[in-house]
Amino acid sequence: MTIFAFLLVTISAFTHALWNFLGKRSNPAPTLFLMASLASALLFSPVLFFSWSALLEIPPQVWVLLLITSAVQAVYYIFLASAYRNGDLSHVYPFARSLPVVLVAAVSLLLGRGDQIQPPAWLGFLLVTTGCLLLPLPDFSGIHPRHYRHTWVLFALLAAVCITAYTLIDDQSLRILRSTADAGLSSLEWSLLYVELEAIGISVFMLFFLLPWRTQRAGFLHASGREWRSAFLMGFVITGTYGLVLLAMAYVSNVSYVIAFRQLSIPMGAALGILGRKEPASTPKLVGTVLVVVGLVLAALG
Repeated sequence: MTIFAFLLVTISAFTHALWNFLGKRSNPAPTLFLMASLASALLFSPVLFFSWSALLEIPPQVWVLLLITSAVQAVYYIFLASAYRNGDLSHVYPFARSLPVVLVAAVSLLLGRGDQIQPPAWLGFLLVTTGCLLLPLPDFSGIHPRHYRHTWVLFALLAAVCITAYTLIDDQSLRILRSTADAGLSSLEWSLLYVELEAIGISVFMLFFLLPWRTQRAGFLHASGREWRSAFLMGFVITGTYGLVLLAMAYVSNVSYVIAFRQLSIPMGAALGILGRKEPASTPKLVGTVLVVVGLVLAALG
């Protein structure tokens, strides 16, 4: 991982924890993320005008991948909102963010790209996962299935699967786009254009998924000005954060490094939950946070 990629992912980790803190409010609804997606599409729409000619150069397979990743991310936001309605930020966030480390590394192995991941990074992945599994435990009396028999666990697991899927899809899409020399765009320009197209796609799919529900439709149509202001802030932070991640992918040998080091946001998210929302700070949660940080360092050095 280059220094530039390290800086990009570190900044994105801070902002990612921030938007999840904003999103975790009393009984957060999927419509909040719909509004944030619409706000993202609007805020970053000028990118379309500056890169209009490049749209014609996007290969057909990338358009297909954009449709798939937009649908997956729309479902991800619905699962995430459901998890936050049933669990604490310091519980849901580590779960949803830790599992993709293992899942993406496993998929990289299946795709024959495991040789790009060095032994220290594998150890780092293991420590990150172990630390995140400790975070939800109330004490060290032993890991027992009852600690994970919660509704929020199911939705957090589903969210993690979605994170893994859309990360791998986006990595493949941007590899194709960066090799499209005729468009004449830099990695940064491709990343900005891609996240704008994603924001549009996510908004369309979330409208399709949510508006048929009477309660969700009512929440969207009767949203207050304060809710829209929060949505605009979230939308800007969400899209800007992911744009940094997509740009960082251009400066690493394997996307697993980006996924692993993004988990720096986990201790940040846990701290925001404990300090900002007064959630309990158990000993396993603190030890797990330390293991995550150590694992991240190993993953970055690898």
